[in-house]
Amino acid sequence: MSGRHMSSIFPECDQLKQIYDKCFTEFFQKFITPNYRHQYAVNPCERLHDVYKRCVEERLATQQPFEIDLDEIRKEYLNSDEDKLKERQNGTEPEQK
Repeated sequence: MSGRHMSSIFPECDQLKQIYDKCFTEFFQKFITPNYRHQYAVNPCERLHDVYKRCVEERLATQQPFEIDLDEIRKEYLNSDEDKLKERQNGTEPEQK
């Protein structure tokens, strides 16, 4: 792989990040060409991203290098449908921003 890339926050996850970055770069270069036949809802790099993300999340949970609360970040910034469902199940409503 190219020696020019942004490293992962955790060295143990760096190779996984490089593999995902390479996949995404190749996909994106095809995606932006006029002849590319878009297959919506198909992400050829999704599994690679999930593996890399899991590596980072596991290390954040065990090593906590920055006192980061992943659940709070997800809730505050991502506010995913899963978060909204959990809030409804717990009887609380999501905060409006």
